Amino acid sequence: MLNISYCSDKYQYTMGKSFFENGMKDRIAVFNLFFRKAPDNNNWAVVSGIREALQMIAGLGSEDIGFFEQFLPGEDYREFREYLAHMKFTGKVYAMKEGEIAFPKEPILTIVGPIIEAQVLETPLLCIMNHQMAIATKASRVTRAAGSRPVSEFGSRRAHGPWAAEYGAKAAFIGGCASTSNILTGIEFGFDASGTMAHSYTTSFGCSIDGEYKAFDTYIKTHMGEGLILLVDTFDTLKCGVRNAIRAFKANGIDDSYPQGYGIRLDSGDLAYLSSKAREMLDAAGLKNCKIFATNSLDEYIISDLEKQGACIDSFGVGDAIATSKHNPCFGNVYKLVQVDDEPILKRSEDKAKLINPGFQVTYRIIQDGKFEADVTCLRGDSFTKIIEAGEELYITDEADETKYTIFPAGSYTYKILQELAYDNGQIVEDKRSIFEKRDYYRSNLASLNETQRRIINPHYYKVDISDDLYDLKMRLINRLIHQINLMQAEEEGSTKQYTHVVVDMLYDFIDGSMACAGADAAVQESIRWINRYPNDQVLYVCDHHPAGHCSFKESGGPWPAHCVMQTHGAQIHEAFTTQVTKPDHRPTAKNTFYKGTNPKREQYSGFESHDSEGIELNNYLTKNVLVSGIATEYCIRETCYDLIKSGHNVFLLEKGLAYITPEGHEKTLNELARIGVKIV
Repeated sequence: MLNISYCSDKYQYTMGKSFFENGMKDRIAVFNLFFRKAPDNNNWAVVSGIREALQMIAGLGSEDIGFFEQFLPGEDYREFREYLAHMKFTGKVYAMKEGEIAFPKEPILTIVGPIIEAQVLETPLLCIMNHQMAIATKASRVTRAAGSRPVSEFGSRRAHGPWAAEYGAKAAFIGGCASTSNILTGIEFGFDASGTMAHSYTTSFGCSIDGEYKAFDTYIKTHMGEGLILLVDTFDTLKCGVRNAIRAFKANGIDDSYPQGYGIRLDSGDLAYLSSKAREMLDAAGLKNCKIFATNSLDEYIISDLEKQGACIDSFGVGDAIATSKHNPCFGNVYKLVQVDDEPILKRSEDKAKLINPGFQVTYRIIQDGKFEADVTCLRGDSFTKIIEAGEELYITDEADETKYTIFPAGSYTYKILQELAYDNGQIVEDKRSIFEKRDYYRSNLASLNETQRRIINPHYYKVDISDDLYDLKMRLINRLIHQINLMQAEEEGSTKQYTHVVVDMLYDFIDGSMACAGADAAVQESIRWINRYPNDQVLYVCDHHPAGHCSFKESGGPWPAHCVMQTHGAQIHEAFTTQVTKPDHRPTAKNTFYKGTNPKREQYSGFESHDSEGIELNNYLTKNVLVSGIATEYCIRETCYDLIKSGHNVFLLEKGLAYITPEGHEKTLNELARIGVKIV
């Protein structure tokens, strides 16, 4: 029999040997299992597979040394084989519940344990979770398309093997299906499998119209007291199938008073047309409660189309579309290391979509008036967790677009934590819910999303964010990596750029707008003259970039008028830097523009702390020698120069390239900066 605890790829064990021999086997690793994108642009997925995943983890340590000798032979592996033969999982597992709705990058499973124990779980975990979540999510789409009409899953014959058939049916049930035809699933999870007849049953009574009637009559007599569904399209649906069904029902006293329910099944042809005509025939015969069950390669799109055509169908049977998640058979869960001991880890890729969140995480779901409003993934115990648990004002920003943000006033929301302890001290923390309760939990979660988020096509995207502390940790790690890469590249290739010219806040609100400063126009022209004079210098632009209602604004209790608000003219760099700068890569672009003051609750004067549109800090691009020009001397220029000096740069300040609030403040600041080592030019 298949031992799924060891359904692994060999590289997990070859890495394990390196950990073992390098003295790393007792280091505590944290792995997250999550997906980056849901199938069919669905935005979210349904969680299933946790039960089997935990059973798999509990089975670690069930093979003897002879098993490992088969794929790790030789004397070099002897000690490692002995270790593996006695290795059980001794860590903890945190997991979302089956029936939960999960969003991209949220940890569905978090594995915490000795690094070899945690590493070898990768492939079996992904095998289980990718399969079941593909099926559960597809079942969700199909059942949502069907609305209030029940969907039966009967795709076992198309499933990718018996294990996939049984547990795929379980996942489909959790994802909203009313029943399944798989008997093993019914037995293991405690419900009756459904099923009636195939075309072969009808033809076994003869290839004739009378044979069809006899088949129906016999079936009714041998299944009296059960639900009765007759397959009516073996020969001709309307000309004989429905007519023979009506005759057989009436001959056996089956009518609208039959308590177990009865109906017909359509498995071919134009289902919209046939169901409408069949409904007319059944109603005319007085069988108004006779249900019409439709099958025939259905999926969510066909079901939606049938509804638009006014089909008279009471329930659906769906096979391969659910059992194989036909449109997207490969679900995208991944298993990534996020922490070793107390050191957060991340994987940075050329592909931005593959960037992961580091550290030991937990996700909070924000709820208002019974509706899910947002998910926030935090570092466990960070400042956001304290804010959420205390019910304080919560400000969340779209990580990919800082102009999109939401404020939840204090006391206006509740929350639930999505990852619960599921395995500890070698024992599964039992989920005592029945499969019916898991399906009800999914349906309750679904109802807590708004209608636009439940759409099959072009759903409205739900708010998913990470905490400020998690974002800051991620960016610190990324910036450190980029800095190291840049240093390595500079050492190997040599650098042709000796100076970086940092242009600070040459923005319209500081030039002729709400906070216009003295000498601004002249400062713009002097900066441009200097840029054009030294074409080999690197040029970077720093910009105030505030959301509306920023804490520095007077309307929010700050000292300044509203200024440099995102997506306004006042926040734009003066056009002369585009029209008069000679060299194209010295003009402002997305690649050389950095932003500060984007956090609505934080004042930020220093350009040294600014970041580009991807969150990469200015410091990663600076040379040793930095020339600064811009606005205003007394504040943003002053703070930028202080930070540059502290970080070890040689700082030069272009005096005629500065604008200021007052002449006195300007002179005082220049003298102050000169005393700390800034060279005035």
